[in-house]
Amino acid sequence: MRFENQVVVVTGAGGGIGLATALAFAREGAQVVVTDVNDALVAHGVDQVSDVGGRPAFGLTGDVSNPDHVQAHVAAILKKFGHIDVLVNNAGIIRRGPTAKVSVEDWRLVMSVNLDGTFYWAQSVAAESMIPRRSGVIVNVASIGGMTGFPNAASYVASKHAVVGLTKALAVDWGQYGIRVNAICPGMTWSNLSKADHAKNPNHYSDRIPRIPLGQAGQPEEQANAILYLASKEANYVHGLIMNIDGGQVALSSGHNAPRD
Repeated sequence: MRFENQVVVVTGAGGGIGLATALAFAREGAQVVVTDVNDALVAHGVDQVSDVGGRPAFGLTGDVSNPDHVQAHVAAILKKFGHIDVLVNNAGIIRRGPTAKVSVEDWRLVMSVNLDGTFYWAQSVAAESMIPRRSGVIVNVASIGGMTGFPNAASYVASKHAVVGLTKALAVDWGQYGIRVNAICPGMTWSNLSKADHAKNPNHYSDRIPRIPLGQAGQPEEQANAILYLASKEANYVHGLIMNIDGGQVALSSGHNAPRD
């Protein structure tokens, strides 16, 4: 198993891409730490992961945008397991609406979860475990919204562009310590986030899915497969990569429809 006895932390692991990723690591022998924003999500993630792994998952409830929560979680993980091998920064949210009417509160909420939370977790894990051990892997979950523009989602697009930039900066700064930092950019994927967004914006999805070159939205497990690759020894020289997992959506960024014979 590729991650036997490794300690892997997945934020936002109560559902969607985060849960699929936590399950995939557990199946590969990892000791998985599940974090999410409320007790119900954490309990769900812990139950699911413990069922498929060889050991019970460890669950922590908190807000990634609160640095005190993050530092407390990292301290608890290190007290229990001694180190952290892999960090997957998956927690994220989206808010849609006309950009001219975006409230300060919504702007700050999206930026604080998607960008600040990613930075707080990466900084704390690196400082407390990975830099001293001269070893570790960080995989950030950005979005194709970090490489292109989405309509009526300025805060999300800005935050995910920032995660892409942060990934490159961390790769430059921390490679000297043996810490590899990469990001995936999911295209439309049937995660908890996209399902909730679909319920509010069905027309957006009925327009968008036919324009995906592969003709369908992705599944959380497909994103998890890419994350595990980037965290694995097979990717030992992969560093600072921004990987699209999107069915060809960024490749078709011209505004045309995908051809259908």
